[in-house]
Amino acid sequence: MTGPNLKTLVERARSWYLARVLGVYVLASSAVLQGVDLLESQFGLPSWFFPAGLLLLLIGLPIVTSTAVIQRRLSASPGDDGPVPDAPSEAPQPEESGLRRLFTWRLAILGGVLAFTLLGSVGATFVWLRNRGTELSPDAVAVLPFHVVGSDADLWREGLVDLLGTALDATGQFHASDPRAVLNRWNRAAANPDELPEPVKAARIAGSLGAGRMILGSLIQTAPNEVRLAADIYSVRWLRKEATAVVEGPEDEMTALVDRLTLDLLRSVWQGDSIPDFRVSAMTTSSIPALRAYLEGEQAFRRLQFPEAQEAYTRAIDEDSTFAIAYYRLAQTYGWFMGLGASEIPQHLAAAERYSRGLPRRDSLLIRGWKLADVDGDMDAIPLFEDLAARYADDVEAWHGLGDALFHMGGQANRPLTAAIAPLERTLSIDSTYAPSFIHLIEISYLLGDSLRGRDWTKRYLALDSSSVYAQSFRLLTPLQFGPPDDSARAAAALDTVSADLLHWMTARLRGSGYNLPLFERVTLELADARFGNDDRAMGFYHLAEAHLRYGHVAIAVDLIQQASTLSEGRMDRPLLITISTARELGIAGDSASEQLVDRLASNVYLPVPEMAVSAVHDGSPEVADAAIEWLEARADSSTAAGRIEYGRSLRGRSLTLRGRIAAAHDSVEAAISYLRSGLPMINATWGRLRDMDRYWLAYLIQDNGGEEEALNIFGSLYWNPWVEPLALYNRAQLHERRGEFEQAARYYARFLELWGDADPQLQPRVEAARMSLQRLRGERFTS
Repeated sequence: MTGPNLKTLVERARSWYLARVLGVYVLASSAVLQGVDLLESQFGLPSWFFPAGLLLLLIGLPIVTSTAVIQRRLSASPGDDGPVPDAPSEAPQPEESGLRRLFTWRLAILGGVLAFTLLGSVGATFVWLRNRGTELSPDAVAVLPFHVVGSDADLWREGLVDLLGTALDATGQFHASDPRAVLNRWNRAAANPDELPEPVKAARIAGSLGAGRMILGSLIQTAPNEVRLAADIYSVRWLRKEATAVVEGPEDEMTALVDRLTLDLLRSVWQGDSIPDFRVSAMTTSSIPALRAYLEGEQAFRRLQFPEAQEAYTRAIDEDSTFAIAYYRLAQTYGWFMGLGASEIPQHLAAAERYSRGLPRRDSLLIRGWKLADVDGDMDAIPLFEDLAARYADDVEAWHGLGDALFHMGGQANRPLTAAIAPLERTLSIDSTYAPSFIHLIEISYLLGDSLRGRDWTKRYLALDSSSVYAQSFRLLTPLQFGPPDDSARAAAALDTVSADLLHWMTARLRGSGYNLPLFERVTLELADARFGNDDRAMGFYHLAEAHLRYGHVAIAVDLIQQASTLSEGRMDRPLLITISTARELGIAGDSASEQLVDRLASNVYLPVPEMAVSAVHDGSPEVADAAIEWLEARADSSTAAGRIEYGRSLRGRSLTLRGRIAAAHDSVEAAISYLRSGLPMINATWGRLRDMDRYWLAYLIQDNGGEEEALNIFGSLYWNPWVEPLALYNRAQLHERRGEFEQAARYYARFLELWGDADPQLQPRVEAARMSLQRLRGERFTS
């Protein structure tokens, strides 16, 4: 073979070698890219992860090519070009030696490994940062707002969130994140809320609610009554698409389409037996007009447009009189924001419960809980909401229901007023726009004198609601109680221009254990102003009389009650008589003026007054007590016969507790305790003041009969009754002192003296005893 032919073969061999190297590199790169793509899809890596891998491979291409050429050329022997016998062997030049050491296969491979290790580390860090501190439930699914295309499709953007949520809850294995919380968070996070949710941004919303999965979808109107629904279900932690579903059909069969879409999505993630059969129409309504009206109501309710929501829910019920969730929502609009129609709440909640069979467990329990709380006054509402909040940790209505139940009934369950704060704040941590929770928090701040949080809660509430009666009340009350002098002065001046209705509303916000007497007096005296009608003025004097009784100002209270009676021309004599009779039974109003007032008011009242029964026994008139018990039992019978079962049960409970108090007047302590224990659970827990009287006497009786702990718990939760609270503080202090718990005793003696420090002269012996006890206890603590 000649020299030139051999040289040609060698050149070809070199070119084949380079082609083989590049071929191997391309094949390896393809495998690496497939791996990168798999990692991106499986672990939810950012969208730049795949292009970054591709860029590294492109950078590696010239490095591999150069390495192949240099290593091939520098490793070739002289004989590779043919025999050159007379030519001496040439030593490598210094620059060639340097290239050979730099462009080696070991360095090339090591560089590639390091580059992709760095890329993987960056991706792993991204995933770790995204999921850091999150506890995701695989059973919780956040449904993001659907992207809708069509001239009349906007209703379904949020509506499908509600409907898919209902379908998910019905499965029993999955539950939907609170639609309100999802939508409000998305609307705040998205530059354009109507945009198609992008998985990374959607995952942040879902993850913040603890959802382990999320659904992203779209609706396209393909014809006047035809729609195409498409949805994907993702893992929130890894942003991995787990299933895709597409359904098409008539828009007026939307609930059936949602059923099919949900089933198709869940088939790939379902665990255990087959997916249960469910129909959204059975859980909501089979009437599309009713469904549309309901979804319009939900949109309005979420935007705090409560009159519009009420009107829409009413239309939904008109279209379908068995629409349970619409009844439930309608009751909520009456209960919180209308200020009118509160008497309709029980009938709407009762209807919601009546038609709730077949609803998802969450919905049926919510309806049950609110009926127990608002209609039955049953303290079982508290543990029910506690269980709901534990099971559905991201559910706004469960947490708010718990806070609301504790606010209204917590005292009856021996819970402190502050127990309501945590669940109400938890509600707002899930959805900062849920205005009802702010209302109770602001009211609690008034009762606790918490100026810092009171101002903050009021500011945040007024950013959501600027026109309701709540907003009008808080806009004046918060600066009056917590504002700097200039703001307080402006609010005080504005009281001269407000209506009687608003002043009544403001008075209701301040009633309770911790109100500021000067502020309360300012508002109630404004209500008693001559510019208003006599009935409004009488109510102002009546409320102020109750406040002064709390502070032991009996003479002032008696005068105010007399003025209220005169202004109302006897129409208010019965409630006025109940108030002063209660104060006399407790030993607060024991003077001759209050006795004369009781006699005068009683002469104008023809119905029995149970609050006078015990006094009648002491006065030697047991027939009066017997008549009161017979009257309560007769009303209980007639109420039950008329279908007002809860009301009748409460009246029967009151007759039992009255028997107990009468037995105590006869020194039959065991019988008294038995009657009180039997009757108290029957009385509606929302009748707080009535129950607090009976609970006070139960604690008073059992504290010396082996019930110290229970008595302490009861005495510590009597914060809604303005007359009972100071006596409860005094008794609690005595119990702690008797048990050797001197710090607690001193604390409650001091709080008692804050209330009764300037009480009327006939109450001063108890005040002086408390003052001496406090001085003694402080001295004991000092010397020890």
